[in-house]
Amino acid sequence: MTVETDALAEAALRFSESIRAERTSTFDALATERQAALKIIEALRAERGRGTQQASGRFVFGVALGVAAGIAAIYFVNQRASDEARLGLTAGPVPSEPEAPRLAVGERIRAAIAAGQRAAKGREDELWQSYRKRLTQQPRRDEPLF
Repeated sequence: MTVETDALAEAALRFSESIRAERTSTFDALATERQAALKIIEALRAERGRGTQQASGRFVFGVALGVAAGIAAIYFVNQRASDEARLGLTAGPVPSEPEAPRLAVGERIRAAIAAGQRAAKGREDELWQSYRKRLTQQPRRDEPLF
C-alpha cells in the first residue's frame, strides 16, 4: 500500500503543481491583457481630447466669422443711412396738404390701433355671417361637413 499511496501522493503533487502553474500563467495573461486595455483606454482618451480641442477651435472660428460678418453688415447699413441723412434723403411722411397738422406719435399709435380694431370687427362680422348662412343651408352630399 505504500507504493500505491506514494504513487497517489506523487500524482496529487504533480496535479497540484500543474494547477499552480496554470493559475500563474492565467494571472500573468490577465495582467498583460489588463495593461493592454489600459493603454487602449489612454489612447482613446487622448484622441477624444484632440477631437474636443479641434471642435472648440472650429466653434471659436465660426463665432469670430459670424461676428465679423455682423460688424460688416452693420457698417454698410449704417454707412448708407448716414449718407442719406447727410443728403437729407431720409424717407418720411409727406403731408398731402402743406398746412396739414402733424399728429403726435401717441395720436398716430391710437389711430392705428383704432383702425386695426375696426378692421378686425368687420372681418369678425363677415365670418359670423358666413357661419350663420352655412348653418341654415342643407349640406350637399358631395360637400364635407368639416
